[in-house]
Amino acid sequence: MEQGEVWRLLKDIFSISQDADFIMHQPAIREDVYSYEYEDGPGPDTQNLAFNLTHGSNTPWNARILDMLLKELQRRNVEEQWPFQRSDGYYKVILEDRYKRLWTAWRAAQPKVTAKGILETAAEVEERLITKRGKNLKSVCQTTCQRNKYIRRAKMLEHIIKLKDDEDDDLPAWMWLQKLIKTLGDGGMSSEESNVENNVQCVLRVKNMAWRHGIE
Repeated sequence: MEQGEVWRLLKDIFSISQDADFIMHQPAIREDVYSYEYEDGPGPDTQNLAFNLTHGSNTPWNARILDMLLKELQRRNVEEQWPFQRSDGYYKVILEDRYKRLWTAWRAAQPKVTAKGILETAAEVEERLITKRGKNLKSVCQTTCQRNKYIRRAKMLEHIIKLKDDEDDDLPAWMWLQKLIKTLGDGGMSSEESNVENNVQCVLRVKNMAWRHGIE
């Protein structure tokens, strides 16, 4: 719930609904950052917070913004009477982690130097982001499928073994199979992408039976 409140604050302050929206964030003006850090300048504008996206969260400018966000969290906590109380350090860690995620999303959307030694165009950046997002979604889907398959198999084996009597001849085989599935874990399950599992392809062959007439 605490992380949800931190995310709600960031959505309200920066007008975003997901991490990817942060790619449109306008970084702080370099001269303003330099003035604050080296010339006793005024610092971040409370009405228009802008991170210094050339660095992490530990710079004086970004640390100041995180402190301002922390105070706003404290204000909301009192005003809305949250049913939980956490230390400032606890919220600070969540804020820093959220900033890193937003910063990563913003950095990924910046033009990169191509193999030809020139910066990517806006269309090339968009294509790269779409491709990366597709790969991430594919990876998440595969992981989810493997996890679900493992859970189904583990539950099925547990149920079968419970139904077996100690005298059943095939009980050791089922117990061995259960141990094997647990040893393999999620990662040992094949994905649902194709009909070929674990590089083993099932091939059906017609078997000639002695009692069956041959058909030409």
